[in-house]
Amino acid sequence: MTGSTDEPTRPAGAAGDVAPSAPPQWRERDAWTALDDLDVTPALVPAGEWPAGVTCLDRPGLYAWSVDEAGAADLSRGLGAGLTVAPGRIHAGQAGATKWPSGRPGADTLGERIGRVHLGGKVRMSTLRWTLAAILFDRLELQGQAAMLVTPGSEQALTAWMREHLAVAVHPHDDRDTLAGLEHAILDRLDPPLNVSGLSPTPVRERIAVLRRRISREA
Repeated sequence: MTGSTDEPTRPAGAAGDVAPSAPPQWRERDAWTALDDLDVTPALVPAGEWPAGVTCLDRPGLYAWSVDEAGAADLSRGLGAGLTVAPGRIHAGQAGATKWPSGRPGADTLGERIGRVHLGGKVRMSTLRWTLAAILFDRLELQGQAAMLVTPGSEQALTAWMREHLAVAVHPHDDRDTLAGLEHAILDRLDPPLNVSGLSPTPVRERIAVLRRRISREA
């Protein structure tokens, strides 16, 4: 992995300076530890059993979602156009990173992001839910109400599908200032197919962008 140093570096400045406009650098060893937890030896928790004894719910960090074989088949049918999603990791993200360039501290935690936003939230709150709803719109017979809003029954159907077919691995990372940069490095390495922003275009990502418009423009 390139583009990082072993120790974080922070912009120089006297005490009392305003917050830096650029994040400090993530550590190389942090990246490899994250990859171990999310890719090499992930401790996958079925979404239907979340949080199932996870001990880092109150900490910031990274997470990666995986789909089972039946769920991957559903996603492949939903994408259409001869595109497929393989069983395994499909999406990754972070919870609680500092906002740059403003330097505004993040407050989210892994427990809140996974449990409240992704599993218990709404399409307009979660990019993962938005993407899944767009792909599974016909398969789950979802119904739109307005732009970025589906019916309560549709949200429930989507949550039930996620709990049946998804699992999640987590990696706590307590340095919120370096978390966003670490996420970018991990996404570059893992290249999850349902992550659209910031990664190289693929036929699957291009198809997702088209399908998501149905929800973002629904009236």
